[in-house]
Amino acid sequence: MFADLALPLPLPGALTYAVPEAFRALAQPGVRARVQVGKRRSTGVILALHETAPVGFEVRPLLEVIDQAPVLTAELLELARFTADYYLAPIGEVVRAMLPSDLPPWGDQRVWLTDQGAMALPGTPAENAVIEALRESGRVSVAQLQARVPGASVARVLEDLRVAGRVAVGEKRARGMRYSPAVELAPGDREAQLVACGRSEPAKEALRYLAALGRPASVSEVQRETGASPAVLKRLAGKGLLRQFTQPERIELGHHRLSDRVRPSFELRSDQEGALAQIDGALAAGTFASFLLAGMTGAGKTEVYLQAAATALRSGRSTILLVPEIALVPALARDARERFGDDLALLHSGLGTAERQQEWERVRSGGARVVLGPRSALFAPVENLGLIVVDEEQDPAYKQETAPRYHGRDLALVRARAAGAVAVLVSATPSLETRFNVEHGKLTEVRLVTRAGQGALPEGILVDLREGKPGKAGAVNFSERLIAELDAAITAGAQSILLRNRRGYSPMLLCRACGEDLRCPDCGLPRTFHRKERRLICHYCGVGVPEPAVCPTCSTDALEPIGAGTERVEEQFRELFPGVAVEVLDRDTVRRQGSVSAVLERFARGEVRVLIGTQMVSKGHHFPNVALTGVLAADSYLGFPDFRAVERTYSLLTQLAGRAGRGERPGRIVIQTYHPDHYAIRAALEHDDAGFAREEMRFRRLFHYPPYTRMVQLLARHKDRSRAEARLGEIATRLQNHPGAAGIRVLGPAPAPFERLRGEWRFQLLLRAASGAHLRRVLKEIMGEKHGADLTVDVDPYQLL
Repeated sequence: MFADLALPLPLPGALTYAVPEAFRALAQPGVRARVQVGKRRSTGVILALHETAPVGFEVRPLLEVIDQAPVLTAELLELARFTADYYLAPIGEVVRAMLPSDLPPWGDQRVWLTDQGAMALPGTPAENAVIEALRESGRVSVAQLQARVPGASVARVLEDLRVAGRVAVGEKRARGMRYSPAVELAPGDREAQLVACGRSEPAKEALRYLAALGRPASVSEVQRETGASPAVLKRLAGKGLLRQFTQPERIELGHHRLSDRVRPSFELRSDQEGALAQIDGALAAGTFASFLLAGMTGAGKTEVYLQAAATALRSGRSTILLVPEIALVPALARDARERFGDDLALLHSGLGTAERQQEWERVRSGGARVVLGPRSALFAPVENLGLIVVDEEQDPAYKQETAPRYHGRDLALVRARAAGAVAVLVSATPSLETRFNVEHGKLTEVRLVTRAGQGALPEGILVDLREGKPGKAGAVNFSERLIAELDAAITAGAQSILLRNRRGYSPMLLCRACGEDLRCPDCGLPRTFHRKERRLICHYCGVGVPEPAVCPTCSTDALEPIGAGTERVEEQFRELFPGVAVEVLDRDTVRRQGSVSAVLERFARGEVRVLIGTQMVSKGHHFPNVALTGVLAADSYLGFPDFRAVERTYSLLTQLAGRAGRGERPGRIVIQTYHPDHYAIRAALEHDDAGFAREEMRFRRLFHYPPYTRMVQLLARHKDRSRAEARLGEIATRLQNHPGAAGIRVLGPAPAPFERLRGEWRFQLLLRAASGAHLRRVLKEIMGEKHGADLTVDVDPYQLL
């Protein structure tokens, strides 16, 4: 027997290993195995088993099978194969992305001999072999025991020995987990067991309770419910009436709650009822269906898909709820937990190792059937999947920017189709790809037409920064109109949100005497000045240096911060409105002052009157007391050398506008810009979604950009500039000479917009074609399966920087 393994290495495909006789009972697709790769050991996942020996090289054996049960289901293995093929990614890196790090052996347990087993008379040959192996090894895992007794079905033998009391089986203790004593009822006649309790009423109550419960229980639970002390339970175990073991304690993820407020009852409007009816109908049909749940911000889209998740749960099916960022998990987790209780699991990288392991195992074992998290939660090992929801589907955060470079929204549709589930994409500003799919019948649009709260969309106020008084170079531009609107909101007791999509104090520190801008030597870009930390930090490689007292080039005391980040906005706001409680929400302040949920909780309680932040403040939050949102510089995205820059600008402005006026207070948005006539800014200001889509689609069609074509970006990196350029030049030449290259548009090779990052020169080649399948096929033929570490292949790229 041979096993094909996906290893976490940049290899073109799976590697084949021989399955020793000792592991044949354990080896199956989806379990992990340890193998030798070159001179080191690695752990991979078995993709398939077969009897065809590879030709031309010696096959190494598996060293160990780690799991007793698959960590990846057959459905997820098939999704991994699709992902690797579509995104031209190594299958091992795809499989690694599907599993949480530090996952202990799945289904594995520790086994040891009891005193009764050590002194018992001989049994069957298989039982004797297992007992002899345990005498020699002591406490071992089931997988290790199977390797020592290869001819027997160890699992079956162990169950017989466990029932007879000759071996004990316990959980393998995972790092970071807390364990507590537990008990379960031993098999046997219930009446005889009660008689064996003697006169002890607490003992009898414990047996009756466990019999009615039908499952194991912690010692503290039995003690609380029956009054039986630990000593009583120990005596019952000594008589063989109970079995004692330890089990992991449940870690309460309470820090994910924004507050303990009781959720008010919610009556659906007629448009919400119609949307829910369509989704529920598709769930009842039990076949694949895909929807776009659209509608203005604050229209109650979340309520619709949470009720759809409840429908799926009632029918015995599982749900995956995806959000673009971890920052959006806490608020949605609060609402979901109020509805689904222990059926809810959270999966994201912000959890500790023990928390992540607990939640993953709860999902895998069926203990939790509603999963919430960012894009990686798409790979949750749920059973009987019924519904996948992709909230804020337009958000670029769903695109993974490291290998494997998959798009969570697109793979959600693939997984839903394979599972016969319903996929619901949710957005107030759908991506152009999603709009295109609606037009071509691949998605059914369900639109909400009324806003909750006071009902009206925020009033838009445009401030043309060209007409204002010129301020100090690089300072924050608080226009007179924005100051007046902030003052009115503060006076009325309302809250405000201000957007400045730059972290730190200023994007650069410039010497006025000699022009030195203190660039990062590895990236060639100015370092961002962080005044609170007194450091200059490159936001691309992360390397920082202390703030210099004088210019390091001319030794002049003429260093001046140019431009404004969130720190500088906060500083100037405090000067304008002394005494008003204000906080900043961005990656720097969250890391320094506490979790995202802590900042949002203070704002939700009204302890903070004004929230300043990057795009984190624009998405998904519901604060009924926010009456004003302000955009300090709406042009920050428009200048990016990326064909999606205009779409991102429109979506960001529209999402921020939607944070205002969600309660009974009317909302307003102030947009400050140097480009007041730009159609994206006009559309956001006037809530003209159809007008924006029409204009942007015209641009995409005219210049042959997605969604009218499919795109692949090839990015070569090297410390030698000429070698990086030559790498793509070779590919471009092969592409021009390929007989199937007709219809493929080639742009480049050309320097990437950020030509040098982390000490490497970067060149890119953009390929476009009407058929994505044709484009990928030609690429595979001209490049072969192995790309090399110096070449990035990004299918359907979202960042061309």
